[in-house]
Amino acid sequence: MVKVSVVLPVYNEERYLKQCLDSICSQTMKEIEIICVDDGSTDASPKILQDYAKEDFRIRLITQENQYAGAARNKGMKQALGKYLLFLDADDFYAPDMIEKMAGKAEETDADIVICRHVQQDEEGHTEQMSWEFEDLFLGGRDVFAGKDLNCGGIFQIAKGWAWDKLFRADFVKECGYWFPEFRSSEDGFFVYTLMARAKRMAYMEDALAVHRIRVSGSLSNTKEKNWRNGFKMWSLIGEELKKQGLYKTYEQSFINELVYFLLWYLESMQTFEAFKNCYQYIQMIMEQEFGILDYGEGFFFQKELYGWYRQVVRLPLEEYLFYREKGLL
Repeated sequence: MVKVSVVLPVYNEERYLKQCLDSICSQTMKEIEIICVDDGSTDASPKILQDYAKEDFRIRLITQENQYAGAARNKGMKQALGKYLLFLDADDFYAPDMIEKMAGKAEETDADIVICRHVQQDEEGHTEQMSWEFEDLFLGGRDVFAGKDLNCGGIFQIAKGWAWDKLFRADFVKECGYWFPEFRSSEDGFFVYTLMARAKRMAYMEDALAVHRIRVSGSLSNTKEKNWRNGFKMWSLIGEELKKQGLYKTYEQSFINELVYFLLWYLESMQTFEAFKNCYQYIQMIMEQEFGILDYGEGFFFQKELYGWYRQVVRLPLEEYLFYREKGLL
C-alpha cells in the first residue's frame, strides 16, 4: 500500500545522488514509492539509480531525453500511486522521519498541503539555520489555515515557490489539474503557489526536515542566464491563473510584494551583463506595464525600501542605475 509517492528528477547529480537516495530509502515511513526520473543524464547518475533500484523494490526508474525538471516531475506524477505527492530534489537530502512527520500532519489536519522548514548547506558543508520571523508575521501563530485566513493573504510570504519542502494531497492536485511548466528553470513557482492559493487547508510544521544545498555549481538555478525570461513567465502565469480563479484580489498585496522582491533578486542574480541588461529592460518595458507596480504606492509594500529600489530600476536608464549602484547610492 503506497501512502506517499516521492518523485525525484535526476540530471547529472552523481556528486550528491547517493546521499539523497540514502536519505529517502532509509525513511521511517516504509509505505512509499520512489519514482526516479532520469532526465537524460550524461554522468554516472543512471548507473547509481540502477544500483539502488536493484537493492530497493520501492524504486521505479523512468528515463527521458533531457527535458528539464518540470517535465520529469510531470512524468513521475502521472505514474504516482500514493495518497500524497512529494517532489524532492536530487542534490538535497532529508531527515529520516521527514515523510512520516509530513504525512502524519496531513492525516491529522486533513490538509491539502503540508509545509515544513529547512536548513541550508553550502558546498563546503557549512549549514545555516534559517530565520522565520518574516513568515511568522503572516502566519500569526496559525499552523493550520487557508491562504485567505493569513494576514494580507500572505501565501507568497510564508513559503518560497519550490516544491521540495511541501507534501501535496494527490486528489487535490488532480482536482485542480495543475502541472509543472516545462521550463529549463523557475518551473516550481506556478505549480506551488496556485495550489496554495486554492487549498482549503494547509498545515505548517516547525520541524526543519530538509537540508537544501545552495550555490551548487552547475545547478539550473545558477545557469538561468541562458533562459532569463523564465522567471518573468512564471509570475505572469501565476497572475493569470489567480485572475482566472477569481482569487487575484484576495492575494493581490501578497502577490505584488513578493513579485517586487523576486524581480529585484532575479535582476541582481544575473551573472552576465547581457542577461542583466535583458532583465532590466524587461522589467521596465513588460513587467511594469503588465502589473502597474508603481501605481500601488509605497504604503502598499511591506518593505518600503524594496519599493524605492524598484522605482529606481523602472525610472533610471541602465547606465545611470549601474553608476548609482557602483557608488552605493541606491
